[in-house]
Amino acid sequence: MMRAVSSILMLLVLLFGMATSTSAATTTVHVFSFDFSENPSGQPIVDPTIDLGDTVDWVWDSGFHSTTSVAGLSESWDSGRHSPTFSFDHTFSHVGVFPYYCSVHGFDNGDGTAGGMSGTITVVPEPATLPLLLLGGVPLLIMALKRINKRRALSI
Repeated sequence: MMRAVSSILMLLVLLFGMATSTSAATTTVHVFSFDFSENPSGQPIVDPTIDLGDTVDWVWDSGFHSTTSVAGLSESWDSGRHSPTFSFDHTFSHVGVFPYYCSVHGFDNGDGTAGGMSGTITVVPEPATLPLLLLGGVPLLIMALKRINKRRALSI
């Protein structure tokens, strides 16, 4: 009986440990020739979609640029104006779509959008891992409890 209870507790600890061990990621955005992209210059332009809590690392590949958030958003940042090999990080703590621009070659439209040299970061909620892991662990827990009750009934 103690062995079964001990096994169940270890299973629960493992499930909770797995559920809480999600780690934030860092996504690189290249800054070059009047554009921003996850891909380097010469490849298709891709605006990143990241999870809540992730970091974007803008890396200056060429030119004199900035990464500046549009005014009035729940996230704000301004790297200042720089040239290669500068890099700038921002960790996103809000879900949403965040337009930004280069203060040298782009502009804030004043309506939550940007023009010229500009891009967007889309932040989505972090996947809910705890409920999924717990749901997967519930059948195992039920089986273990049934086994314990069956053994109890046999020993009486």
